[in-house]
Formats: sequence, C-alpha cells, structure tokens
Amino acid sequence: MDLAMGEDDDMCGAIMARFGNSLAPEHKQLCATVQIMAEVLQDQKLEPTPKHYFGAALGCLMKLQGAGGAPRSEAVTTSFCTFLAMVLNKIPANTLRAKGDEALKIFVGLVATDSENANTVKAALSCVEILIRGVDKSNWLTVAPAFNCLLRFCLDKRPKVRKRAQLCMTEVLSSLQGTHALGTASEVVFNLFEQSLNSVSNKSQGNSTTGAVEVLHMLGALKQLLPLLSVKSIGRILPYLAQLHELQQPMVTRSVLDTLQALCMYSSAEIPPVALGDILGRLGALLASGEKRSSVDEVTVVTRILQHGFQKLWNADRTLCVAKVPAVFHSLTGLLAWEQEEVVFAAAESMRHLIEACIDEAMIQQGVTQVRLHGEEQKRKGSLTPIERICVSVESSLGYQYSTSWDMSLHVVAALFDKLGESSAILMASTVITLGDLQNLPDDDMACRKQLHTTLGSAVAAMGPDKFLAILPLEMDGANLTESRVWLLPTLKQHMVGARLQFYQESLVPLATRLRERARSCAAAGKPVAAKNAESCVQSIWALLPSFCNYPSDTAQSFSLIAKTLGDVLTKEQDLRGLVCSSLKTLVAQNRKARGDKMDDKVAGILIEEENSEELNVAEQRARSLYTPEVAAANLKTISGYSRNFLPLLFNLFVASPAERRGDLQLTIAAIASISDKQTVKSFFVAIMKKLLQATVEASTPAEPGAMQVDAPKPEESPTARRCVFMDLALSLVNGLDDEALGMLFSTARPALQDNDAAVQKKAYKVLASICQANINFVAGKVEELLETLLTSLSSVHSSARRHRLRCLHFLILHLMKGGYERKDEAIATLISEIVLATKESNKKTRNEAYDLLIEIGHGMQDEDTGGSQERLMQFFTMIVGCLAGSTPHMVSAAVVALARLLYEFSSELCHTVPDLLPSALLLLKSKNREIIKSVLGLVKVVIARFPAAELDQHLRSLVEGLILWSDDSKNHFKAKVRAIIERLVRRCGMDSVAKVMPQEHMKLLTNIRKTKEHNEKKKKTTEEGEEAETKSVQSRASTARKSKWNHTDMFSDDDDDDEYGDMDGSMKASTMAKTRTNKSDGTTKSRKLRKSNKRLPEDLMDVEGEGEPLDLLDTRKTREVLRGPKSQKKKNDSDDELEYTADGKMIVDESGDKIRDKIKRKRQWEEDHPHAAASQAGRSTKRGDDEVSRKSQSRPGKARKTNNESKSWAYTGDEYASKKSKAVGDVKKDGKLDPYAYWPLDPKILNRREAKRNAARKGMGSVMKSAKKMQGMSSKEALAQKPARAKKQQKAHK
Repeated sequence: MDLAMGEDDDMCGAIMARFGNSLAPEHKQLCATVQIMAEVLQDQKLEPTPKHYFGAALGCLMKLQGAGGAPRSEAVTTSFCTFLAMVLNKIPANTLRAKGDEALKIFVGLVATDSENANTVKAALSCVEILIRGVDKSNWLTVAPAFNCLLRFCLDKRPKVRKRAQLCMTEVLSSLQGTHALGTASEVVFNLFEQSLNSVSNKSQGNSTTGAVEVLHMLGALKQLLPLLSVKSIGRILPYLAQLHELQQPMVTRSVLDTLQALCMYSSAEIPPVALGDILGRLGALLASGEKRSSVDEVTVVTRILQHGFQKLWNADRTLCVAKVPAVFHSLTGLLAWEQEEVVFAAAESMRHLIEACIDEAMIQQGVTQVRLHGEEQKRKGSLTPIERICVSVESSLGYQYSTSWDMSLHVVAALFDKLGESSAILMASTVITLGDLQNLPDDDMACRKQLHTTLGSAVAAMGPDKFLAILPLEMDGANLTESRVWLLPTLKQHMVGARLQFYQESLVPLATRLRERARSCAAAGKPVAAKNAESCVQSIWALLPSFCNYPSDTAQSFSLIAKTLGDVLTKEQDLRGLVCSSLKTLVAQNRKARGDKMDDKVAGILIEEENSEELNVAEQRARSLYTPEVAAANLKTISGYSRNFLPLLFNLFVASPAERRGDLQLTIAAIASISDKQTVKSFFVAIMKKLLQATVEASTPAEPGAMQVDAPKPEESPTARRCVFMDLALSLVNGLDDEALGMLFSTARPALQDNDAAVQKKAYKVLASICQANINFVAGKVEELLETLLTSLSSVHSSARRHRLRCLHFLILHLMKGGYERKDEAIATLISEIVLATKESNKKTRNEAYDLLIEIGHGMQDEDTGGSQERLMQFFTMIVGCLAGSTPHMVSAAVVALARLLYEFSSELCHTVPDLLPSALLLLKSKNREIIKSVLGLVKVVIARFPAAELDQHLRSLVEGLILWSDDSKNHFKAKVRAIIERLVRRCGMDSVAKVMPQEHMKLLTNIRKTKEHNEKKKKTTEEGEEAETKSVQSRASTARKSKWNHTDMFSDDDDDDEYGDMDGSMKASTMAKTRTNKSDGTTKSRKLRKSNKRLPEDLMDVEGEGEPLDLLDTRKTREVLRGPKSQKKKNDSDDELEYTADGKMIVDESGDKIRDKIKRKRQWEEDHPHAAASQAGRSTKRGDDEVSRKSQSRPGKARKTNNESKSWAYTGDEYASKKSKAVGDVKKDGKLDPYAYWPLDPKILNRREAKRNAARKGMGSVMKSAKKMQGMSSKEALAQKPARAKKQQKAHK
C-alpha cells in the first residue's frame, strides 16, 4: 500500500483518512496501531514524521519478537508490519542505509517464526524488499539471508504469498541492474532452479509430486525473474527450458513458453546469442515436424516467441540470425494450412515482422549476385542463399493447399515485395507469374481478389512497371483483347510511384497508337464492339500518365522525350487533355514542394491533394527520398525549358475552349508560369495585356444608334466575355511576374472594380487578391492607393464578387496590423462594418471568408510578434460591439453574429466581457425583428456552449427570462429553438438550477424536458441489449466524423432540430449524431430531388458482389449478373422468411422446419376463416397478371386507357355465416367463431387533399348508412348484393 503524501506529512492522518471508515478487521487493527504509534511519539515529544514512526514501530516489533514464550497476537504483528511497509517508502535513503542491516535481521527472523501466518509473511516480505533495495549491497553477506528468504517464498504453496514474493524479487533484481551483486543474485536463482529440477529426478516415484509442483512454481517465478538475471545465468537456464519443452507435458510446456515469451518481449534483456538461437531453432523445428501438434494457444505463443526472439537475435548476432531465419519461414509457412484462424493470423503476422526486422540490404544483394552468376534456369539445390530460401517459402504459401489462407498469405507476399524493392524483379519473378495465374481462377476459387490486386500493386510499386510488365506482359497486341491482361491497367494506375517516363514514352505510347489504329480499322470493318473495346484500352493506357508523373525517377533525363507527345495530345485529343494537364500540374507541384517553395493552392491552384494518411507506404517513402532539393531543382529546370512551347499552346486552347473546360487549363498555365523565367512570362503577359486592353475598349465602345445587327455575336464571343478570358489568363501568370508587371496588372484591374458587369468585377477582385497574395511587398508600397480603391468601389460591389473583395481586405488588414501606416486604426475601423455585414451573406463561401477574416484580425491583434496585445484584442472587440448601434436591423443582427464568432474563438480571453455584453444582447430579445431575434439566440447558444457552468449560474435568471419571451412563438420557429437552448442549459447547469429561475407558468416545459430525457434514457437502455456490436460500429463512425469548431448553420439555423448535436465544443456524442444521421437518411427530411436521384442511380447495383469495387462494363458475364441482380434481390426481399440472428451475429437455422409448418398452418386457418378474402386476394393477383398481359398487347401510344379499380380493395361479405338452407333468411351463428359480422371498406379518397374528392367519399359512405334501414332483416350477403343490382338498373334507365 502506498500513500500519496510527502516525507514530512503526518502518517497518522493519512492512514486514518484512508482506512478510518473501513469495516475490515485488518484495517481497524491498522488504525489502532497507528494511533498507538502517534501517542508514543507524542509522549516522547517527537515530530510525527516517517523517520520517527519507523523507529517507534521497529522498537515495538522488536519487543513483540523478543517476548520469549509469551503469546503474541498475529493481528498485532501483521498491523505493525503493514504499517512499517508504508513507512519505509517515505524514509530518506541515508536513514534506510544506516538502519537497514539491523532491520533486515529482525524481519528475516520474524518471517522464520511466523511463516504459517500468510498475512504477516506478505507484509514482512514487502518490508524485506524495501530494505534490500535501500541498504548497501556491496557487502553481499549481509543481504544474502534476506535475499534467500525472498527467493524461498517464491516457491511457497500459498498463491498469495508466492505472488507477493515474486513481485518483491522482481523489484529487488531491478534495483540490482548494473551492479556487481547482480551476478551473485542471478547465481542464487539459477542454483535454486537447478536444485528444484534435481529434486524431481532424484526423488522416488511416490514423492515426485511435490517436486513437480516446485518446478512449476519455479517456472512461474522465472517468467518474471529471468529477464532481470545476468547474461551468464540466462544462458545456463535456457538449455534446461528447451529440455523441459521437449517433454511435451501440457502444464510444463505452457509455463516454459510463457517464460520464453516474457524473456523475448523484454526490451532491455540481454540474451546469449548461441543459447537463444538454439532454442529458437528447436521451436521452429518442432513446428515444422508436424508431429504431436500442440494446442492453438501454444502455437500462437510459439509464433510470438519466434517473432520477438529473432529480432533480438538479429541485434545480437546478425550472422547467426541469417543462418537460422530461413528455416523458421519454412516452419511458419506450414502453419498457414491450419484450420484455426488464430494460428494462421499469428503465423502471417510473425512472417511480416520477420521480413521487416531480419532482412537487410546485404542479404538482398547477396541473393541478387548469386542469381546473376548462376542464372535462374539452373537448379542449385542446397546452394540457395538465405534470401532465396525465404522467397521460396513465401511463394509456396500461394499453393493450392493454402487456399483457405490466401488472404493472409498475400499480405506476407506484399510485405516481401516492399522490403526487396527493385531486387524483387530478380528474386521474386516466379512469384509474380504465380500471382498472375491466381487472377485466372474463377471467383469461387479466388475469394480474395481484392487482396490479390493489392499484392500485385505492391509488386508494381516495388520493381517498377517496366520490370513488372517484362515478367507479366499486357499482351494487348493479340487478336482478342479479352484474352489479354487488360485487368492490370487499374492496378498499375492505383499503385504506381517512382516510375520512369522513358518507359511510358517508348513502350506504352506506341501501344496506345497501335490500339487506336485497331479501333479505326474495326470501326471501318463494321465491328463496333471491338472498336469500343480497343478505344477503351487506349483511354486506360493514357489514364496511366498521371501515375507515371507521380515522383518519376527520370524527369530531368526523360521529360524531353515525352514533351512533344504531350503537346500533340493537348492539341489533337480533347478527351485526353485533362489527363495531360493533371500530369503536368503533378510534376510541377511535387518538385516545387521538394525544392522547398512556398505555395498556396487557393491562388496558384497547383497543389496536389496531400495524403490524409499519417504514414506513407514503403514505395512512396522510397520515391520521395530520392527527391532532394537538388534533384527537384534540376527537374524544374528541365520542365521550365519547355515553357515557351507549352504556354502559347495552352493559351490558345484556353481561349478556344468553353468556360466549363478552362479550369484544368488555367491551373496548368499557372503551374508552368510559376517555374518559368520571369522574362519569358513577362513577354507573354505583355501580349495578353494588349489583347485585354483591346477587348476593354471594344466592350466600352457603345454601338451606333442606327446600326443594324445582322449577325450578332454569341455571348461567349462578346467583348465582355473576351475581356474576362484575358483577365483569367493574366491571373494565371501572377506567380511568374515581377513587380513592374504586377503594377501594370493592378492598373488594368483597378478600373474594372467598378464595372457594371458582375463577371468583370469578380475577375478584377480575383486578380487584385492574387496580386496581394503573390507579393506582399506590393501591398506595402501601395497601401494608400489600394485602400482608396477599395473604399471607392464599395458602393458598386456585386454580391458575387464580395468574397474575393474580402480576400483583398484580408491581406490589406493583415499588413496594416504589422505597422508602418500612420492611420492604421482608423483604416481598420473603416473596414470593420463591411466585414461584419459580410457575415450575413447568403453565400456560404462569402460568409466563411468573413468569419476567417474576423478570426485572423483577432489573432493579429493578440499576436505580440506583430505589436499586438490583449488590450488590442479588446479594442477590436469593442469596435464590433459598437456595430450594435447600427441603424438597420440587418446591421444589428450582423454585429451579434460577429460577436458570437469572436466569443466562440476567444472564449477564454473575452470571458470577462460576457457580464457586460449579455444584458444588452438579451435586451434585443424584446425586439420584434425576426432577424435580430435569431442572431441573439445564436449568441446565447455560444455563451452556453463555451463558458463555464459556474459563470452561467450567475446569469441564469436573465437568460431564462429573455428566452421565455419567445417560448410560445411557433410562427417563426422560435418555440423549438428556445426549447433546444433550455435543454442545453439544463445539461450545463442542472435541472434544479434552471427550475429555480423558471417562472411558474412555464414549469410544464421543464417537466416535459425531464420526462422526454427519462424516456430516451430508458429506451436507450432497452435497445442496447442485444445490439452491442451495432452500437459499437455506429459510435466508432460517429466519433471519427467530428464537426468543425464553428458551424454557422448549427448556430443560426431555422430548423427546429438544430440543437440535435448537443454542445458545440468540437466534439459530439456519438450516439446522438448517429441517431440524427439515421433519421435524416430514412425520414421525410430527404428532398425529392435526392429521392429521385436514389431511384435513378442505384449505385449499390454497380458494386460487384459487395466487394466495393467498380463494375467492369467490358466484362460481359459480370454485367449480366448485375442486370439480373435486382430481380433476384427483390424476390429475396419480398420473402417473408427472414433469417434470424443471435446477439453475436450468428445465424439461427431451424432444422426442424417448425416455423414453415406453423406458417402454413396459420395461412390455412386464415383461409378457412376468411374464404372470400382469400379468394379476393387470389383473384386480385390473377387479375393483375392478366391486366399486365392485356396492357402490353393492347396498349396504344398517345391514348389513355382506363383501369379497373374495383380489384384494388375487397369487402368482407360474411359468406361463412349464410345459412345453407335455401329458404332461410339471415345469418347463422357457428361454434368456435365470432358472431356474424360484415363491413364495408373505407374509401381512400376521404384522405385526399382535394375538397371535392373528400366530399364524394363522405357522400358514398353516407348513402351506405342511409340504406341500412332498408336492409333490416337481410343477411349481410344479401344486403351487400343489393347495391350493384340497383346500380345496374339505374344505368339502364339512364340509357
């Protein structure tokens, strides 16, 4: 027991506080002992420190021990030992070293005399352990008796005593690490272990049981002690453990394996390599022999021992490890044929870890050299290198005898590909061929095809596509493309990295050309299917280009070979233009990133998507490691050399392309311009500016009044459209322009800020924002001019351009905050109102830009590096508060929204402003303007969510009184919002606190909230039983799908359930979020468009066999299966025989057939009781089938056909109650059945939304009730038969 207290704290008070209220007798005795010790110290006028307690308690214990033959209370002795065990941990080291030898003798003698009392022994052993760790161990003779005492009790027959002794020995041996005493102590442990083994072998057959038990106890102790012994002792003990394991005794074997596992997994344990290698070899040979197979648990433990043991052996003796590890791979491969999944998984995991830990470059090069010297065709039996033997073992795991574990074997093969890298093309060529053969197996024999493609992808990434396709060629030049390996193309596209551009240009581009010629010839010969197949293969080959540009290894050497091809494709192949643009952007972005350039994807638009995964695979790491800044600079120099060729080509394509196809072209132009020479870019820029000015002049020139437009230009050919095109081109070149060119562009864009055309104005603001971001020094030199420009254009800004204008304000304000401008505060205050108003924009992007700008300004005001401080932040916050005095409700509402955003972001810094701000905000709740009310409610949400509950209690009354004003407003959806806010208050402050300030007339709202909460909790408890697995999966999905820290819609939404997610603190309750998602996906909140799209696009049908892979439309067999799928699936879903499952997911199979018999019995019973209903249903189904046939044969286009609606419903006529006598009238009662009854079905038109339809339905039902009196005395059958007859007579009379 350890107490959380210092050395000078009162031991008596600490122990009484912990055990004073306990009812256990030992705790009561301990408290009494502590009180006695406290009184002794008080009588002796000593301070109650651990040191003094130790002296007093040890003296009392010596008196008890020296009492001679007087009786001694075991409880008292135990309490003193327990108290001393607590005190010894608090004693200073020097005191313990001085008094430790004497105290050890006392406790050793106490253990010897009171060895039968388990509680006393356990407490005394704890004291002995602390004393041994504290005394001077250089004189082993003084420590040896106590150490032997501890070691002897490690074999005690009492489990608790034995466990306490083993724990104490572990602590003692840990304290001996690095000292000379460790060798002596380890020798003592080894002697005891050897003695226990000899006692078993020397004892007679009748008394061998006790010795065997001691051996088991010793093995249990070695599980903890062996990793702490000296290297010499470990080496002497391991052979004995190997011999014990070979006895194949279950209990002994398990103990030995546990000991070895603990030894191998102990990170700091030093093991003799020879002894370790010998025992690991024996374990591996035992697995490979196949004789006397052990249990599943033992085999899994052995695999873990081999895994961690060989890692230690590799660090200790690499040569020995290399010699032994191939045999272990062979043994582990044999385990893959086991039926138990635990064994297969353990073996595969061990092989993967051994591949990672026990294979180095020297082993790989040795194998490659040997193969190159002797050749692959020679069978060198017995002379294979270790790495070749490993490859052979791993490849053998793909044999058909391991088909049930191919999914795990493929993971091992993939790990070996990743480890070998390019050398895998030499060492694992036959494995690649085997993988290709597995692809040809039918789906029934190859259930893990997805893992197979992943493994092939690892091979492609490791050895490169050129070497991979040399081993497993595409074979697409054959007469029949269906017999080729076209299935490899998606794998190549997904997994390729670090490939060579030269191979693509020299091998795949000619192949695409040949396939294109084949497509044309097939189309000319009247073979459309073959032509489409060939054309799709061409598209797939060109789709590989972006993957080849993913960190290619020969950009500087081979880009010149492929540049002309790319230019030709851009010019001639419109469908492939996007692939080429994507490839160029990837090349530039990756090299710029490797060179260390600072890029912004918002302006340049050339950054590729960064990987979301925290760690990259081995191939990507290898490819990226080659991209040093020097290599990247050389690559960019080569690419920029072709900018004079690519830029004019891209300009022409950009101008000629429609607006929807210009995105990729613009990003590609920006990417190439960012790495091109400044003068080159400037020359192109001057030409573009001339055309821009010309288009501007044409757009501003009014048409002649009397001129007649014979051929009016199209909208995309108008001067305004061309003006926007050239502004986009100029925008693409911003990152490659110098200051002079930027000034020219600014002068050109400045007048366009006040243009009446929204598109021109938007382009101008985009250009201005890009200039500000590309060169911040440009902003510094034109602060006055830029500020004047933005202020004068404020009145004419269009809503579509406001977001880009805010970006301009962003850079301007950030520069102003850094200083250097005299009227900085005045300028910022001038722009504040515009930013605040932008938070109320309907456009989400504009609104988010305004929020980001507010937060950036706040952080800038607070940042000390830019001259900010807490006072500056408060000044900025005060500026926003001043906007509450706006003259319009829109401005007031925007100010409240901005304050809510700042309070959310800077809650800790602005917490003290809430008491002054909240009364003013709540006062706005008395306004009648809906916009203001909604914003204030959002602010209240922020205050409740972000501020501590203790501070909320102070304002609870004012919050509740303000919210209650709108608790009855249903017209503006405020009633539900107020309820949601009060629920949040209840969660934060408690039901009782809210009830105290809630007006009495509104207490029913709290009552309803409380009952709803209790009902939901009760429902949740009942649904959790039997659905633990499903709940766990839902919660895991919800916990990973977190919301952002700020969400405008959640705070200021008009929805009634906007508070469904709980507290807006960045993390939500998983169950609530999952429930909301389910409700939104299944309920009526889904829009009609979404429902139509779900019906129109059944994407689940395109999932082949639920594997999540896209459907190959070129595969005729799979396409037919999918086309047949919906019908068969519908039949399955329409079946009433749904499968039942247990709570753990197991399917329940009813072998007796009771359910089917019960179902048939119930159906027959129902048909007997309702013969007319059954006949009506049967007739209805037959009628439906006949109607469909007649409709198909007789339907005519353009002519509506009436349908018979009489079969849509049926009336229960009560025929079974009719009398069988011909003259009888009325119904007859029957035994075992209800009294005679009949009913008329309700007309569904009564629920129609049209008033005329509802009136007609009511009239029909009214006529039924009126005719009831006329049918008195008739049977139900006769009464129901009257109406059709009368209708026929009326119809004839009408005619």
